[in-house]
Amino acid sequence: MAGTVKSLVLAGVLGVLSGPAFAGSIVEMLATPSPETKRAIETLTSKRDAGNPNLKDLKVDPSKLPPNTSAQIPVDGQGQATIPFVAQNSMILQFQPDVTQSQVDDYIKSNNLEVVRTFPSIGAVQVKTDLNRFFQPKVTDNSVNDAIIRGVVEASKEFKKDPRIRAATPDVLLRGQAEITNFMTATEQIDKTDKKVTDWGISDIQADKLWDKDGARDGVIFGIMDVGFAKHENLVFLDFLNDTPVEDHGTHVSGIACGSHWTPNGTRGVLPNCFVRARYGDVFFQSMQGGEVTKFLALFSQILGSLTTFVDNYDDVSVFNISLGYNWVSNFGINPDAPESQQWRAIVDIQGPLLVTLLQNAEKKGKVIFSAAGNDSTGLNPPIDARYASPFNWAAIMAREHGIKNGVIVEAHDKDGKRASFSNTGGDVSCPGVNILSTVAFDGQHRPSSSAYGLMSGTSMASPYCAAGLVLFRLVRPKYSGEDARDCLLKSTAKSTSGVPMLRLSDALDACP
Repeated sequence: MAGTVKSLVLAGVLGVLSGPAFAGSIVEMLATPSPETKRAIETLTSKRDAGNPNLKDLKVDPSKLPPNTSAQIPVDGQGQATIPFVAQNSMILQFQPDVTQSQVDDYIKSNNLEVVRTFPSIGAVQVKTDLNRFFQPKVTDNSVNDAIIRGVVEASKEFKKDPRIRAATPDVLLRGQAEITNFMTATEQIDKTDKKVTDWGISDIQADKLWDKDGARDGVIFGIMDVGFAKHENLVFLDFLNDTPVEDHGTHVSGIACGSHWTPNGTRGVLPNCFVRARYGDVFFQSMQGGEVTKFLALFSQILGSLTTFVDNYDDVSVFNISLGYNWVSNFGINPDAPESQQWRAIVDIQGPLLVTLLQNAEKKGKVIFSAAGNDSTGLNPPIDARYASPFNWAAIMAREHGIKNGVIVEAHDKDGKRASFSNTGGDVSCPGVNILSTVAFDGQHRPSSSAYGLMSGTSMASPYCAAGLVLFRLVRPKYSGEDARDCLLKSTAKSTSGVPMLRLSDALDACP
């Protein structure tokens, strides 16, 4: 490929009002760990490894989960929902940004904690400790759900009483209903001799109007964190890992951003000259063979670990695109905005502050992070707000309200500019997300294929359009910083029916010469 590599975009997928009891002081929240605090956390790593050579990070093998790790509760009109499970005796603790080595060591020792994993860049640790006292049932409980959510809240409050602790959450496992039908529908193979066929999303965001401009065809690396990928005739992967799970979702997202322009295919990505650096998450989704059905499973420590690893290890990343939606309605039958769902919002309230620090670290390095708004709103009026769709959205909105603007939340719209029926609102920008044609891992008969294309809908499809669109804009306007470019994209006068600007790259160039 011609041209120089100018940026690396990272996309990640999991999919799914700040609570006054958990938000705390925004001054406290908006502070990254000091160098001494980071060194103190790093020292814990070496001590753990030296003293416990056989200690493994707490992981969850879905096939080995006992039946009592979740319970079914009735949800009016929506069948059964699955409650969260707290990983046994596992807590994630974030220290205040100015704690010393001796304070950290004393805290771990005096509380008899065993360090399992460290997150130095955000000043946090994962520890083993006895949490049983927080999860005792009461005679007033309506279901086991009450005891679990109460325990999450009480454990968080108890650990935060220590002035050295800034944020605290039990390591919450969310396990959805047994089967979730994907948005995916595979299409028949298209005529590869037709070089003019493009997905409607390309023209909608005006990407094709930029392709012949100076700089637009310079090489870029687009890194995608997703549930899995497949090698494909229309994609060029960089350092593809041999044990990568084969999935439609990551393959589809890859094609939206990086579908090849130099071969006679039926799809073209937003970026004309693009490599994909593919990485899959630890435990996110589990898909059945053929990509038809997905089982949802999310352990917060593994979400946090995957995100911080990518942010820390790739200093040439300029834009991240992460889709971390819990998809409460489809996965759990729960409306997170409903008054009776306060207990579910508490989970996001507790987890969100750790990701505020992640955003701060990214902003200091000039990185912009795009996040999908979530797909909870089908049939709901008003639609669900993106704030509680995921801990990252919560963090992006909280940070944005206090001057940190590098978290961008993406809604989805259809060909007519209407908000997609499933798309949550409260985003910053909207991109195409309905019946998007792109590369997939399985053909129409659900057989593995390196030349299959399919339709998929979701805010996860809208996110790579917007993230790659920002990269394309900066290739043509290289003097603009990431946040300046973000502001340019938001100047579009075209609005979706939700009221947010729809991405129009040509208009953004006119607004920002």
